Parts: sequence; structure tokens; C-alpha cells
Amino acid sequence: MTLDQLISRVQAARGKPMEIHELPELANETGALCGLWLDTVEKDIVIHAPSSSALHRQQFLLHELAHMILLHDRDDKVFTPRGILPGITTVAVVKALARDNINDELELAAEALADEMAAAIRRRGQSRFSEVFG
Repeated sequence: MTLDQLISRVQAARGKPMEIHELPELANETGALCGLWLDTVEKDIVIHAPSSSALHRQQFLLHELAHMILLHDRDDKVFTPRGILPGITTVAVVKALARDNINDELELAAEALADEMAAAIRRRGQSRFSEVFG
């Protein structure tokens, strides 16, 4: 499965489209916030920090997809934001999950699933020979 196929399946399972945006403002000296998932009534919005590495960007996206797959939007720890981004009203955003504390229980679970999905994407298209012998 490819990343695009996974995104399509998550959209179908959640019953709404997904927008993915790179936000340069997330690239700061602390690197504390790598990604953000906004769960709105009409669509899911994933925002991620810029990266020069395609694999790094993929991991940002897989992490946010993992939150969706694990239904973390149903957890009481997830907050309803106030004025996160211009143009997105607080009424439109039901819940948001920001990736900034990787030691949190939800973050650890999402990162573990993201790692598994990344491994599956890497294995895609390999022959049996390369699976055994590398």
C-alpha cells in the first residue's frame, strides 16, 4: 500500500475528505510541533512542518493518520481549540490533536502505528528475494 492509498482508505473510513497542508510557521528552533490534525465536521485537516526529506514528511503524515485510525478524536484528553488558524472557525473545528508531546500515551501509540505503517509502505513492491536477503 502507498501513502496515497492509505490516505484514501482513511478518508473513506471517516466518511469525509482530508486536506494536507505544509505550514512553514511550524518550523522553528524548538521543533516542538511537527504536525496537527484538525477534525472538522466537513473534513479532516492535517498540517505539518516543512521537511526537506520525503520520508520525514511521510512520517509526519503517518503519525496524524494513526491518530485517526486509533480514534484518538474520541478521547477526552483531546482539546477543542480556540483560534488555532486564521480562516478556520472554532465552530468548524470539533477537536484537534497537536503532535508536541511525544511522551504522551496517545502520541506513543500513534507513533508506534506510524512506524508500522512506514515499514509496510517500505516493504511494498519488494520481491520475496529482497524480503529475505535485503
